[in-house]
Amino acid sequence: MDMLAKFWESSEISLEPVCFAETPEGGMTGGTLLCEPVDGVKLVSHDGRTEYEEGRDYALEGKRIVLTPDTRIPVLERRYYCLPYDGAEEHDWLRLPGGEEYFDIFDSVYHWQCLASYTHASRWTDFTPRCGAANLPRTMKKLREGGELRLMFYGDSITAGWEASGCDEECIDVRTAKPFRLHRHRWPYLPAWPELVASALGRACLDTRIDKCNRGAGGSTNQWGIDHARELVGPFRPDLTVVAFGMNGATDPPERYRRDIETIMDLIRADSPDCEFLLVSPMIPNEEMIHYRVNTLGAMEEALESIAAMQKGVAAAPVHSVFEAVLRAGKSYYEITGNCINHPNDFSVRLYAQTILASLGL
Repeated sequence: MDMLAKFWESSEISLEPVCFAETPEGGMTGGTLLCEPVDGVKLVSHDGRTEYEEGRDYALEGKRIVLTPDTRIPVLERRYYCLPYDGAEEHDWLRLPGGEEYFDIFDSVYHWQCLASYTHASRWTDFTPRCGAANLPRTMKKLREGGELRLMFYGDSITAGWEASGCDEECIDVRTAKPFRLHRHRWPYLPAWPELVASALGRACLDTRIDKCNRGAGGSTNQWGIDHARELVGPFRPDLTVVAFGMNGATDPPERYRRDIETIMDLIRADSPDCEFLLVSPMIPNEEMIHYRVNTLGAMEEALESIAAMQKGVAAAPVHSVFEAVLRAGKSYYEITGNCINHPNDFSVRLYAQTILASLGL
């Protein structure tokens, strides 16, 4: 299976998460596929060990999977991750409206996500990312003509690779600004999206050696990115830097976000004047929480696109808009999350990589 086949172009979708989750009212959400299968669906458990049976475990109604009374498919109950607020300061930002409950950072949510593979004949008519390769002439020349491309990834925990099932990244400890190894090892062993992108570039451009460096740091803010840009990015002398901050400042004014990203770029250019940039907007967080209910991430994406339109050597990867389209197609948030809060699961890691590669013209 091709994990990087863009879902908006392909007639085959592999390992699309389906998660049946309890709603606050006691009902259930989840079960809608991106497209309607033409010849049934293969539905397996999160670890691939159990294949669920149509008729026994579920019924397929158009693009919806409906549970049977005796299904073996698990339902995610809110009690696993929605807890009584305990007054702890570290839980303040995780609180729900009303203030009496908060969401735990629940990275075991994948246990409740079964995985669907199927073919379809649908035509995707919602948002798709545009190619921005023309904005990155030096990068494209290196990929075309061969040699070495020094590829830097600079961002937060999503960039570092948290929750990717096969993550094996040297990233950064936000407290010490020192490298450490972030490792995950569970089926289907999907690398973090920086590795997916770097590997895909290497396969597509066989005469180019991709020298990748990941300087993502869990919990990092835009200001952290400013403070450490020259220390962490400067010595690498990148040809292309993929900048992906924003989730940890999701309510910041877009104007401030734009200034912060431009400052990071200027600091990197101080050491690497010819560096080009691909600016990545964050995925959608869980908007049930007060902290994310009124976020500015959509406007932040517009700020990144504005930078790309006004500066040479800059392109934007509209990840946020891709996730908005996926939710409009009927996916539940619990089908795209890796921690119930603000991290991607494997499928969403693939969406990051697919969007970035599309923005590079691949």
